Order: sequence, then C-alpha cells, then structure tokens
Amino acid sequence: MNNEEVKMFGWDDEISNEGTPFIVFPAGKYPFVVTAFERSNYQPKGGYASKVPVGCLMATLSLEFTNPSTNEKTTIKENLYLYEKGEWRISQFFVAIGQKKKGEPVRPNWGAVLGAHGMAELEINKYTDRDNNPRENNKVKSFEEPETPNYQAPQQNYQQPPVQTQPPQQNVTPFPQQTAAPQTGAGYSF
Repeated sequence: MNNEEVKMFGWDDEISNEGTPFIVFPAGKYPFVVTAFERSNYQPKGGYASKVPVGCLMATLSLEFTNPSTNEKTTIKENLYLYEKGEWRISQFFVAIGQKKKGEPVRPNWGAVLGAHGMAELEINKYTDRDNNPRENNKVKSFEEPETPNYQAPQQNYQQPPVQTQPPQQNVTPFPQQTAAPQTGAGYSF
C-alpha cells in the first residue's frame, strides 16, 4: 500500500468511522464485480506446508458480492494460483466473467479483469480464530457459467493506430493578403 493513499491521524485528531459491519451471506449464488486485482508471488506463511509451489505467480482478486434480496454487499478475497493444478479455477473464473467459452482454450486478458462482472456460488466457511473463538465467513465454492452466454473475445490492451488520410491538395498563395509590388528596374522597393 502506498503512503499517499493512507490518511494518518495525529494524537489529538477527531475520529468517527466505526467501520462496516462484517456480513456473512447465506450459502447460494450471487453476482459479483471485481473491485481490485493484484499480481504477486505466493509465499506460504511460516511453518505452513502448502501444495502451491513457493514463488508461484498469484492473482489476488477482491470480489464485491451483492445480495439481491437485501441489497447488502460484502467483499471476498480470492487467490488464483497460476500453476497446472490451479488451472481449472482460473478457467472457471474466466468463463464466469465472459472472457472464455467453456470447453475452449483462451489466453486470459488480465488487463480486463478489473471491473468484470460474473456469478459465483458462496459457501459458509467455519473456522477458529487465534483466540480460539468460533467464526464464520464466506468462501467462493465455484465460479458459475453465465445462464445466457455473454462471451466476449478478450480485448487487447492496445489500440489500432488511426488511419491517416491526406487532406486534398489546394493551390494556396503563400500570403494572400499581399499583392505583388510592381517590379522596377532598380530591384526591390522598400
């Protein structure tokens, strides 16, 4: 995070933001929009044995889900690991956002991920926090294929240069406001 993006307080500053309540959605299918996307490399936490290779490229997505019946929103972080055993999940995500047709290969356009919309099935994840308290949150169980195909070929991150057209040639007098001075035998008149 960049220091320019973070507001810092002084000891005597007034504060008022109490935060947004953490919302757990009931298990089910919900629409989402990708609100943040970060590229990084996977580094396991100390002492954690992982199936994901250390240093593997990783996309961290922030997905904002909306509950249509209550209009509440919640954000879930989802990591996509760029290695062979994680390929199915990456593929599922790109089908959900309409960048891939199911059953066909695609070269993902990561530049078009931010702001993409899709549908995913959420489940309730039960866990125990550091203080041994039972907690729950939502996890993405699966990214869903759109009910109506919304496949869009991946857009390239470049634009075709505009076609240059030459304006029609015109016979133009260099200084139309001036008329030629009559020539005299002595040369130029000033």
